[in-house]
Amino acid sequence: MSWRETLGGSLSKTASYTYNSQKSLESGNSTYSTYRDRNAETDHANLLETLADVCRGLDITPVEVKEALSPEDIADKRKGALSGDTLAAFARSLSLWRERDQGKRPAHYTEQATCKRCGPVWLWFSGEVLGCPWCWNRAADKPIPRPCSVHCGDCIRFERSDHPHLGHCAKGKPEAIAGLWDTDRRYCERFLPRPQQTQNDQPRPARAETKR
Repeated sequence: MSWRETLGGSLSKTASYTYNSQKSLESGNSTYSTYRDRNAETDHANLLETLADVCRGLDITPVEVKEALSPEDIADKRKGALSGDTLAAFARSLSLWRERDQGKRPAHYTEQATCKRCGPVWLWFSGEVLGCPWCWNRAADKPIPRPCSVHCGDCIRFERSDHPHLGHCAKGKPEAIAGLWDTDRRYCERFLPRPQQTQNDQPRPARAETKR
């Protein structure tokens, strides 16, 4: 995963190679190998130092951010084409992504919103959306923290029995011997709303995420 893929940005790639500055250094020459290794060590140390600054206050380590960078990203940093601000945004995005992936609510997700596909969710703004960051958890069948309780009968995972109001949870959530009553309200991180509109509706991206 590169920083471009994570942040959704685009940057034209440029590469330059000065032949005259390198022609005196043969790739098999031990002097060149030593020079190259020392440069690589210096670049590695400088990158980790920069990442230590951008990771300060985040629940992620410099090594974890470095491992998420692609070889092209590291080459860009070496050439000065990848700024500290971009790395900081990348680190914040990774930290947020990991929190959500673990089913945790990021600290600045303080508002109750409703996603058409996920149901009631925590976001950094209130209102209704057709798609949200928690949709990744829904697609991967991972838990989604809820700001409120939900009705079992409104969930696509509620499987009705012969009784007009009773059913069972397809995800195996705790229930009484007879099952779950469709109007029961409970906190459930596995809740997914039943479709209310046509399948032709296209997701509308949520507003740009900014930390408050």
